[in-house]
Amino acid sequence: MSESEKWAERVKEFRESGKSQRVWSAEQGIKRSTLRYWLERTEELSEGTEIRFAELVRGGGDGDHVDDRAL
Repeated sequence: MSESEKWAERVKEFRESGKSQRVWSAEQGIKRSTLRYWLERTEELSEGTEIRFAELVRGGGDGDHVDDRAL
């Protein structure tokens, strides 16, 4: 089970508990900020709005690497 899958289960448990973030986090021994992060993260994953980054390669097509710092 991946980290995301584990947290998806914990988020589900939190939501079903009906407890506040503060109370539930304290009972679970985790930081409330960690719970908030995973609440947002699991929502992004379920909605397909996860932010992803892609590497862009600039150049003239000759295979030489262009150092962006020199531009």
